[in-house]
Amino acid sequence: MKIAWLSSWPPRPCGIATYSQELITALSKAQNDIHVICHPDGGRPGEKNVYPVMNTELPGWDEAVYDKIQKINPDIVHIQHEYGLYQTSADHASGLFRLLFRLQAQGRYPAVITYHSVYSRLSPMIRLYMDVTQRLVQAGIVHAEYQWMNLHANLGRIVNNVYVIPHGAAAGVSITKTQAKKKLGVEGKLVLGMLGWFTQSKGFDRVLEIWDDLAEELDDKTVLVLAGDARRGDPNQIDYKKKLLNLVEQCAHRDRIKIVQGSFTPEEYNSIMAAFDLMVMPYTFVSQSGNLAHSFALGVPAVVSGLEGLKAEAEASGAAVPVSPGDREELKQAILMIMGNAALR
Repeated sequence: MKIAWLSSWPPRPCGIATYSQELITALSKAQNDIHVICHPDGGRPGEKNVYPVMNTELPGWDEAVYDKIQKINPDIVHIQHEYGLYQTSADHASGLFRLLFRLQAQGRYPAVITYHSVYSRLSPMIRLYMDVTQRLVQAGIVHAEYQWMNLHANLGRIVNNVYVIPHGAAAGVSITKTQAKKKLGVEGKLVLGMLGWFTQSKGFDRVLEIWDDLAEELDDKTVLVLAGDARRGDPNQIDYKKKLLNLVEQCAHRDRIKIVQGSFTPEEYNSIMAAFDLMVMPYTFVSQSGNLAHSFALGVPAVVSGLEGLKAEAEASGAAVPVSPGDREELKQAILMIMGNAALR
């Protein structure tokens, strides 16, 4: 099957870019011919079947995308959807409607869309957006059962062309925990880890604020790793990064905190996570998480906020412990329980 794939793409530092790269690698092994249409910061010189023509800073970006789809002449168009990927100025990513309408009206290329941000309660804007997009595509994909169940109530109609496909992650990562710890510089340590973009919704400050209490009760070989960075040009993330670094400096046990700053390649990301004995995801707002899917693939247990898809995946897998959002004592006790018991790791 020939597929035109709309998405962000490496080297853009973006979770959906990594998601697409891993999924396309797997689909290509099943004899699919996949052509990626991405933003100008995606793709490397000479990279085959990658077309960085989706410049959403230009109002007519959908014209360039449709022209490329015609040249590819695919059997199907698959769109990875996150609002920020298709937004021009403050148009709420509505430019995508023009492309979808054209695909539907001309009837040459069926379209599938994978939604990466779907919540149990949708705002009026998102309800309208999803109602329109689902009328213009042949199929929609969500990654969690609760997203599918709540979509019907949110849209006020039975949506019969949305399907649940669980979030995946690359299998067969060829690095052992010992190798990963050595590479990260924490050889011989027990590693409690947090990984991801420094956005306030990640809640990393919650763990830093209880780190001294944790350090007092945990083995003195235990270290906390904070890995990630703020996106360039994002003032909210830059401010949150400053807050996190200030909290580290205020910790009495800051000598047992390792900060790894950067935006990571998929290989670097997997290597860092593989070094964790426990990952903490004290998020304040989320629909689902690629981090959690990758922790499952790497055999790293997690403590997660009991929100939306995190709670559902934790309970279904048995590989993570959900805690009440905002309950610091429950968060602390869950971390102590798993870090203090090798059988649980």
